[in-house]
Amino acid sequence: MNEANLTDVVREKIVNKLIHAEYRPGHAFKLREMGESGDFAGIRQTPIREALLQLVAQNILVGQRGFTIRVPSPTVESLAEVRSIRISLEVKAAAAGINHWDKAGLQQLTQIHKELMKAKKARSTEDILRNNVRFHFALYEPAQMPYLTSILRQLWAITGPSVRYLYESGDLVQLPGRHKHEDIIQALRERDLALLQQAIEEDGVMHGERILQVVQEQLSAEALAVQPFKKIESTRKRAAIGRQIKQNQT
Repeated sequence: MNEANLTDVVREKIVNKLIHAEYRPGHAFKLREMGESGDFAGIRQTPIREALLQLVAQNILVGQRGFTIRVPSPTVESLAEVRSIRISLEVKAAAAGINHWDKAGLQQLTQIHKELMKAKKARSTEDILRNNVRFHFALYEPAQMPYLTSILRQLWAITGPSVRYLYESGDLVQLPGRHKHEDIIQALRERDLALLQQAIEEDGVMHGERILQVVQEQLSAEALAVQPFKKIESTRKRAAIGRQIKQNQT
């Protein structure tokens, strides 16, 4: 495999790990460690570095000359913006495919949701994250809109690292009524666009505030200061900025 293709493979692996919250906010990517273990073992540093730089250019990661590339920590504003865009595009993707769902497809989507609920009952974070991603990307598939799905992958890669904290906090948000995924399935079955839009919107916003709260509680001050579209400062200055962020939330 030539180096350009290898860079593409590495980039997509990193994006997939971001989507599934395998990297946390503030995570620093160290080329030597990546090339010596895990999914990137044996891969030269050049394609790994190029893949990371491409993700910086896409504003998924943050980095600059002289500093390690990192996963940014969300702010209220950045998370709200990305979440709003993602919800709008999810509605577009689901609406475009609403007439293409058959009985088998709906059964498969229902089974994914059942597996998600089983994982939540067992408090299995990995299975919760995996099945939630499966459900949403299965929702996009019938639209057959690869450009739209690619954009949604980028948005999931931005929000994914923060979601893990919600399930590891031990204090999951419990909402009255049935799960919004069940409303989505009903809307697809009945081909009800209004219900579909409402269910996707409510599913997308329900945990946003709690995610931010948990991230700000658990992240170190230094990691909290690594934010999207912001210059990466020295460690000491990052720590001071992060402490101020924490103080502002109290």
